[in-house]
Amino acid sequence: MDRSGRTDRWRPGGTLTAEQRRRLRDRLADLGLTELQLLEPLAGELRQRGYRPRAAWRYANGLTQAAVAERYNELTDSARAAMKASRISEYEAWPFARDGTDPEDEDHRPSGARPTIRVLKNLATIYGTTWDQLIDLADLSYMPHAERLEYHEVVARRSVGRQPVRAGRDLPAEVPHFTGREGPKTQLRERVAAHLRSGTVAVHVIVGLTGIGKTALARYAVAVFGKHYPDGTIWVDLHGYTLGREPREPVDVLEQLLLQIGVPRETIDADLAGRAHRWRGATRQRRMLIVLDNALDSAQVKQLLPQAPGCFVLITSRSKLTGLAEAAPLRLDVMEWAEAEELLVKLGNLRSGYDRGAVRQILQTAGRLPLAIRLIGGQIAHHGEAMLADSAADIAQLTERIKRAPADRTNGSATEHLLDRFTAEDESLRAAFELSYQRLGDAGLQRAVRLLGWFPGPEITAEAMATMAAVPLRDGKTLVRKLFEAGFLDPSPGGPGGARYRMHDLTRLCARLHAEREDAPVEYAKVVDRLVGSGLAVARRASRHQLFDPSGSEHLSNPSADTARARAWLTREREMLVSCLRGAEASSAAAELATRLASHLSGTGHWSLALRLYARALDIAVEIADRRAQAWALVGKGRIDRLIGQHQQACAGFRLASEIAVDLTDRQCHAAVLCELGQTARVTGDHKAARRYFSEALAIARDIDDRPTECDALDGLAHVERASSEYRAAWNCSAQALAIAEAIDDPVRIATAQWGFAEVVRRLGDAEGAERRYAEALDIARSLNHQKLEGDALRGLGHIERLVGDHETARRYFDDALEIARRIHDRYGEGWTLWGLGNLARKSGSPAQARDMFQGAYEIAVEINDPLGQVDALRGLGHIERHFGRFDSARRYYTESMGVAYRICDPLGRADALRSLAGVASATGARGEAEALLAQAVGLYDGIGVQLAAQMRTELRTRGR
Repeated sequence: MDRSGRTDRWRPGGTLTAEQRRRLRDRLADLGLTELQLLEPLAGELRQRGYRPRAAWRYANGLTQAAVAERYNELTDSARAAMKASRISEYEAWPFARDGTDPEDEDHRPSGARPTIRVLKNLATIYGTTWDQLIDLADLSYMPHAERLEYHEVVARRSVGRQPVRAGRDLPAEVPHFTGREGPKTQLRERVAAHLRSGTVAVHVIVGLTGIGKTALARYAVAVFGKHYPDGTIWVDLHGYTLGREPREPVDVLEQLLLQIGVPRETIDADLAGRAHRWRGATRQRRMLIVLDNALDSAQVKQLLPQAPGCFVLITSRSKLTGLAEAAPLRLDVMEWAEAEELLVKLGNLRSGYDRGAVRQILQTAGRLPLAIRLIGGQIAHHGEAMLADSAADIAQLTERIKRAPADRTNGSATEHLLDRFTAEDESLRAAFELSYQRLGDAGLQRAVRLLGWFPGPEITAEAMATMAAVPLRDGKTLVRKLFEAGFLDPSPGGPGGARYRMHDLTRLCARLHAEREDAPVEYAKVVDRLVGSGLAVARRASRHQLFDPSGSEHLSNPSADTARARAWLTREREMLVSCLRGAEASSAAAELATRLASHLSGTGHWSLALRLYARALDIAVEIADRRAQAWALVGKGRIDRLIGQHQQACAGFRLASEIAVDLTDRQCHAAVLCELGQTARVTGDHKAARRYFSEALAIARDIDDRPTECDALDGLAHVERASSEYRAAWNCSAQALAIAEAIDDPVRIATAQWGFAEVVRRLGDAEGAERRYAEALDIARSLNHQKLEGDALRGLGHIERLVGDHETARRYFDDALEIARRIHDRYGEGWTLWGLGNLARKSGSPAQARDMFQGAYEIAVEINDPLGQVDALRGLGHIERHFGRFDSARRYYTESMGVAYRICDPLGRADALRSLAGVASATGARGEAEALLAQAVGLYDGIGVQLAAQMRTELRTRGR
């Protein structure tokens, strides 16, 4: 043997085959050793068979050199993947050459890459050992003096007999159905890797609400990452939220910790400070994974932290532990849908083909909370799959009862019955929540939790809490912050209104159960009334219109910052306000808020919600016998009905509103109703009735000096004249409407009038003038977030670009307009945009696509009874049939289009149909018929006064020659 400790037969690498190494592993496993436990003895066996230590540990872990290099790069966070398999090979051979030749056999020093201590520590982390186990005498022979000293210290420390600590009896069993959680698992892996790289103090807090799976995730961490901490794992249950147990005192926990790491009992100090000092000193040189499970608050764990750079500390708690400034939170949220479904399927022992609808209903109510899924999954597993459908149906019924009557205590509490679904023997979701509620201690905080049970919105703010609790805003902020820290609330993305918080659905149910049990029956009504009053105050700041805005949006010149904030607040809190109004007692304040909010939301495109609010305002107005409020609610509801194509329903509401207005001699209301009746008649093609309604409204408005309604009546008349192809009359009405809108400085009415003006001048051939007015309307609409007007303006600009031949730009405008129309359920806007896209596709050489667009436009026009839309869509379908040579079919479409145009007195539609029929006649050889049809079309074009007339006369002369 030479000074390197090597015999003549010794070579740096062993010669066992993969099968021989597998048999060695199997023999050790047969002794009952786990994969983690057999690593060291297997590495020892491989070393006895000629493997160098680094190769022995790699083979013991079953890794290739490429796999080690990849993990090394992950561990060191190497963006360039600097470590290669070839370098790992050099490390394993050093100080020998790769062929096994001793450098002293030749006349030079060792060559190749020498593994430094830093490299060895990283490899030890990958292999689950300590760095000193990866070197032998050959390495020591060429190791620098300073590194040999460090090796000596490591071996000396270990020689005193320190063994890895046992986890202790608190360590729970591994979770048998630990499912999903890929995101949190990745975070843990990254944090462990960062700690192993840096060697600095690491404290991490897994936070989340009751039953979210905090302990299960920590147990997963022990199973996966414990091998990286050779001095062992310690797990302590602090019983912060254990049913029937008081939270453990830090002084007692410290005694257990010191005993666990081998400190003699008789040397342990009696006081907290002494024990904490001893604990920090004893762990300073250790590398351990320490889990402090189920912590109550920061005070309970602060003295338990080891402050050791080699220790990785995991804390789990329902509370946020904001008092631990050095701790990094890891927030655990509810499971993803797929993960939650997978867990319920496993726990419920569901077979393939299970009722996914029932599973989704259960998961929806369970809020994808692992504890709730486990409790109900166990019931399903024992009672069979029949219970799946029964449970889902029961849950759906109870949920609907709670939504319908939040404070109803008849026939027992629906809240209580629903929570009872998540129970198994002596464990229940309600009991887990109850403990969190009781541990709050403070009566004010407990009342705040009960208020959460009554809160109707998905997210809460300090302002809302202050309103419900009837306390100043600063106290509301304190309550919300403390509930957040206690784990009852989670942060939600903020906004202009400041910090927002959300609560889990089951947290809300448990809070509601306490509210039902502990508060007087009238408390719910008081809470809702306070929220309604607060919302009404904001709604009044958002608009100067008391009850109804005829244009469905906010009409304010140069709105202040306070007004803008109020509007944003109404949009943001709409779900909460709607829920309040659903449960509020009938009152004038509730009726006014419902109408104001509906008016605001109709302008921002939330038509379905606005419709429900107008209906609610109508119900309240009828109940409190407020006929004026009833009339305005009918007007608002009818307006939305008309916009979505429910014309008969809209007319019925308008007529009833008109009767009420006449009875009350409310001429302003009567004029507004007449405008709405005019709009309905116009869009359904009854231009004569529309002209009469608008004219009556105009006369009343001028008589009572109601300038806004005068503007609306003139704009309506402009629409009627334009639809009747009376473009000069339409021009005059639009000019007057625009002048009034500018005089009263009403931006929405200005934009509306500009859009109407643009529609007229476009048909008169002035593309440049039309484009300018559409653009002005678009700018105003976007500044006010008026979704419908924005879509209308975009559609108009699309027509302009289509007519001038810029098809790509036109398509972008039309696509944007279509997206808005579909989002706000504007069927009128959707149909006309499809018609524009159909024309664009036809001009672009895509007739099949054009046909689909025209067909869609026609079906919408029929659905919403828009005859003008039918005229143009039918003509478009005729164009496609003519393109494919199906002349009989084309003739039928054109004839039907002309018939609808004749019925609604649309001379332009008749002229366009006649011109199209002339094209069919010409294509089929009927030259005389074509000329006669063109002559009729020219006569209509001349009467209308459009530029197309001159072009048609030229075409007619050409045919005549």
